[in-house]
Amino acid sequence: MRTYIKSVIFLFTFSFLFSTYGSTWTVEVTNFQFTPSNFNVSVGDSIKWVLITGDHTTTSISVPTGALSWDSPININTPTYIYVPAVAGLYQYKCTPHFPTMTGSFTATPIGIIPISSNVPEKFNLYQNYPNPFNPVTKIKFDIPSIASGSAKLTVYNILGSEVASLVNEQLNAGTYEVEWNASNYPSGVYFYTLQAGAFTETKKITLIK
Repeated sequence: MRTYIKSVIFLFTFSFLFSTYGSTWTVEVTNFQFTPSNFNVSVGDSIKWVLITGDHTTTSISVPTGALSWDSPININTPTYIYVPAVAGLYQYKCTPHFPTMTGSFTATPIGIIPISSNVPEKFNLYQNYPNPFNPVTKIKFDIPSIASGSAKLTVYNILGSEVASLVNEQLNAGTYEVEWNASNYPSGVYFYTLQAGAFTETKKITLIK
């Protein structure tokens, strides 16, 4: 399966720079404020804190299981610091000398999985892919409610029940997500996609016509 990385444009007043290894998100550090204070990134992106004024730190408060914590000064001697999240989930941080006034957070999502709503769903939903029938790219949307944040799997099977593509196999926070399946390397026919998350399982039919 060929993987495509999609970018989402957020209307924030901060830099969004493309690099070979992902995107770089710049957080301006001023007296009593991180700007932006909350935003979304992809796993493998770089978060770069840049000193504007003052004497601060960027210090992790909480990170997802398996992620590395950090603690760095942001001052005239160390005006920048870069952190690359390797695990999906919510990262919360602070400026130690100005805590609890000065805090920030970012949510890292797996590459290729796009959070498309800030609203927290009330229940699980697996939507019908669009377009359907399709050739060769289609989009699949699903909801994860707050009570079930955790591991989610979205898998495509052929009509014989054999797995042909694993689109999602990650720890996800509550939210609404969208992922693409590019089936250019697969023959025309009927396929099925299944979402598994906690005790929830749902399957829908999908048709590829070339």
